[in-house]
Amino acid sequence: MKHNRRKIIYIFLALAGYMALLGLLVWVERSREGTLIDTLPKALWYSLVTLTTVGYGDLYPHTFVGKLIGFIFLLLSTGLLALVIGLVASSLTDRLLPGLRLWRDRRKRWYVFSCDNAASRALAGHLDGGLVVFCRSKATRRSEDELALRQAPLALFARAHALAGERVFFAMDKDALANEQDALALQGLPIHIYCRGKGLGENLPRNVTPFNEYECCARLYWQTRPWASGGEHIALLGNGRYARALLDQGLLTAPPGCAIDLFGDWGEWQAMHRAVLALPECAVELRFHDGGWRESLDLLREAERVVVCGDDHRANLDVLYQLRLYCPIPCPIDVRAARGMQDAFYFGHGEALFTPELVMKQSLNRLARQMHELYRAQANAPVPPWEALSDFLKRSNFAAADHLLTKARLLLPDEDIHALTTDVCGRAAARFDSMDDAGRERCRRIEHNRWMLFHALYNWRCAPMRNDAAREHPLMVAYDALDESERVKDDYAWQLLHTLAKEAKT
Repeated sequence: MKHNRRKIIYIFLALAGYMALLGLLVWVERSREGTLIDTLPKALWYSLVTLTTVGYGDLYPHTFVGKLIGFIFLLLSTGLLALVIGLVASSLTDRLLPGLRLWRDRRKRWYVFSCDNAASRALAGHLDGGLVVFCRSKATRRSEDELALRQAPLALFARAHALAGERVFFAMDKDALANEQDALALQGLPIHIYCRGKGLGENLPRNVTPFNEYECCARLYWQTRPWASGGEHIALLGNGRYARALLDQGLLTAPPGCAIDLFGDWGEWQAMHRAVLALPECAVELRFHDGGWRESLDLLREAERVVVCGDDHRANLDVLYQLRLYCPIPCPIDVRAARGMQDAFYFGHGEALFTPELVMKQSLNRLARQMHELYRAQANAPVPPWEALSDFLKRSNFAAADHLLTKARLLLPDEDIHALTTDVCGRAAARFDSMDDAGRERCRRIEHNRWMLFHALYNWRCAPMRNDAAREHPLMVAYDALDESERVKDDYAWQLLHTLAKEAKT
């Protein structure tokens, strides 16, 4: 907006200067007898003939000042010619040729990025099929499946959104939905928008899916380095955004019997999640230590895993260096950094966080939808379809889908499972079907506690009647306090493994 306003001011000043020269030319030429340029239209014609280097010779100045003004027009003619050539070339490279390319590929899937930065390039490198379009890009060389535009994405979609083919828009600027007017305007178009930002709030338009690198990092880490099936003692070093996201995701994917030692200032997290700390049952024991990890080296030596996950990845490497040099830790050390020593696992830095699965969550969306449909089929009361769910209920289904890998590892404790494949689902489902009543009861308890922990993270509490606006629910109680009918409902979360195995075979 400021750039366009500045351009308008420059154009206005140039026109004002041009008209001033024409007025001065007429005024000085009228003072000479026999002058040819005695009116403003003649001065305008003379200037145009001179500026375009045509030079008819029918009009020419007689005074010294008039000739000086003519000399200025001659000097400007070179710049005008360069300007015209530049405008023509710019129209060809920025508008005409890209427009023809877009028309040619109108039936393809378009992946359009709001800007051309490292995150955009990382995500685009993992996309298969379709046309990748970088808006506001200064780059000119692109592959056959890529296109660079200097225009804003709104201008692109305003012309082309009605054409055939799927349109996906990635607002890759940080907090793009809060600050980018183009992203706001795109909400009304039939385009799915993945918006990078934090704190985007509730009740977003149906076509907007928010994401941020902190949650992507947490999901990637717990997928790559899941909890041990029998429970695990972890020490978490760091208390920034990455650490908080890792803690939240770790709580939602943890099996029973886990413990986490947290060092530093976690007062804000504790204040915002009092409901979690007050849960009657929780899969994870949280132990907060006010001092730094250097004052609790014995606790680090007792841990089965140490995770260094501060916001500054360079500082994380310094922590790793100190641990290795002064405090030998027998357990594995995981560090959020790009690279470092050879005897540590590195995760969650830079471009590795921007992949289609982490940003678009296609597999997670599919699992969450299937879980919701299975719940609808078994529910006694009417349950709205997926499209009508609130943002919170969708997140609840996402958390349940994320926990499926934990369920498979619990059902198959002797296997080292890191991905929810078809074979894994089939074997886990068979193990669940063969369980006795005590085993089924244990699985139901695990699922209820997971459901209650998710709601507690958002400060839901127990109340006689359900009230979503007040975040109150009558089932926010210990598992033993549930009716038998409510306990049996939790089977659906485990039965989804059976459904996935069946669908893969068909």
